[in-house]
Amino acid sequence: MKDYSASPVPPSPYRWPVTIVLTILAPPLGLAGWILLSGSDRAVYLRSPWFKAGVAIICLGALPLVIVGLLSWLGLLSDPNPNPIGLGLLFMAATALGCIAILIGIVLHSLRRSA
Repeated sequence: MKDYSASPVPPSPYRWPVTIVLTILAPPLGLAGWILLSGSDRAVYLRSPWFKAGVAIICLGALPLVIVGLLSWLGLLSDPNPNPIGLGLLFMAATALGCIAILIGIVLHSLRRSA
């Protein structure tokens, strides 16, 4: 039986157009599109400590906002219609910081590969 796992998988021909469109519409999805359409490099990107740190930052930044929304939906807050603007800004800042960390991981991998 032939082992196909050793053969490199080329990046998708739609990698650049999808990444550009997603970056314009929703920047975090542009990074996800680049990684998911990268062929055999996908595993390297997903194992990167920068990628893992970026995803963790985004998840931790979203957690307070999700908790307030869930508590409000369950009726456990005194205000039935809360306005968590601060938590929304925290989520936005965490998403930006997480995207920067993921982008650093992509650039470092590209520099290592080209050297």
